Parts: sequence; structure tokens; C-alpha cells
Amino acid sequence: MSPGNPSEIVMSRSAFLAATDELIVTGDRLMAAPAWDPFREWLIESDRLLERVWGRMDRYHLAWLNVGRDPAPPGSILDDAGTARFITEVASAKVAVLRTMRSSVERQGWRRLGDE
Repeated sequence: MSPGNPSEIVMSRSAFLAATDELIVTGDRLMAAPAWDPFREWLIESDRLLERVWGRMDRYHLAWLNVGRDPAPPGSILDDAGTARFITEVASAKVAVLRTMRSSVERQGWRRLGDE
């Protein structure tokens, strides 16, 4: 896809691919060794990148809203195992999204990404 209006360009394609690769590696690490604070930072950073390139998402797909739902009743405090399951499930879903978007940009480009 050819770049859009130069005023719409938010970063280069190679910068997006590199940033996405870093987020994928970090997400894989979080799935292997779940930790709450690094997980929160990773979510914020990945959301920031995706919003910058793809635009703000005001509504999430129902499947995404159900990601990370523990079988415990709402409002229950998660134990360490429940927290680890939550982090792993959400990180796994987010890494899948990052991989899909990365693959799409690598093959087709995106109007908000410049060639360099």
C-alpha cells in the first residue's frame, strides 16, 4: 500500500516493524515468566504503538473483552496462580494481535507508515 498524505505519516515502516518485534519478544517473556508491573508497562507501551499507527479503538471486540477472565467470581482477589494465568492469557492474545498486524504491514504496508 502506498503511503497516504504525508501529514498522516506517524512513523516509518521499519520503525514500526522493529518496535513491534520488541513488543512481541517482551510479550513472549511475560508469558514464560508472568510479572504484574512489567505486564502493565508492556500493555501501555503496546497500546500506545497500536493507537499511534492504527488509530484509537473506542470499542473492543467481545472476544477481547473476555480475554483474561478468571473462573473466580467477579470482584474476587486473584491468587498468584490466577494472576499468572491472567497475565499469560492476555499477553498471548495481545502478542497474536501484534504478530498479525506486523505481518500485514510487512506484506502490504499501511497508509500511516512512511517508507523511511
